[in-house]
Amino acid sequence: MLHLRIAKNCIAGGCQVSDMPQFYLGAISPDAIHSRPGAGRLEKNVTHLIPSGPQPKTYWCDVDQNEYFNFIAQFVAANKHSANADFLLGYGIHILTDMYWTRTVYKKFMEEYEKSSSPISEMQKVYYHDTDIHEYAIYRNCINNSDIWQYLQIPHYANFLDLLTAEEIKLWNERTQNWFNAPENQHKFVGEPKYISALDTENFMSSCAELIISKMR
Repeated sequence: MLHLRIAKNCIAGGCQVSDMPQFYLGAISPDAIHSRPGAGRLEKNVTHLIPSGPQPKTYWCDVDQNEYFNFIAQFVAANKHSANADFLLGYGIHILTDMYWTRTVYKKFMEEYEKSSSPISEMQKVYYHDTDIHEYAIYRNCINNSDIWQYLQIPHYANFLDLLTAEEIKLWNERTQNWFNAPENQHKFVGEPKYISALDTENFMSSCAELIISKMR
């Protein structure tokens, strides 16, 4: 949901988009690799345009931010005749969002967690506890105040370069739309975040969109 909100904020900030369904579909599609049976970190590195060796979070913390923005902008420009341009833009925004989240909110989370004398839970578990709660809050806001879901119900599916198949993208879109209402997931959205605050996510959504708009014009 965070990626969809950032994408929407980018449109509000002046990103020119003509095909909204494809734009929002692109904004969730780097993670469509999870629809591929047996896919793991190496495959996710590929769809997120990361070299095969490093962990994504390590790579995004170490990479030069301006150079990475230029790299994604060049990727979008280089492939505009091989894929839907609005899908490409959404796809690039997703990856830039991941990079900026890692360098800001995730980095702050790590610092807070590591300096805690008695951590609440193991790091990965508490991280996903916090992010699931915030994702659900964003979803509840979007489902009542946004046309994003209507757009995601009418996309055209196609293979994306040599990165993802149309079926993988379709399955991930369906999973995205059903995730928050699935009975087996409701326990994930209960409780209060421990380390990542609502203000953290709100500030991030504003600053990330502003940064992307300034770099991708």
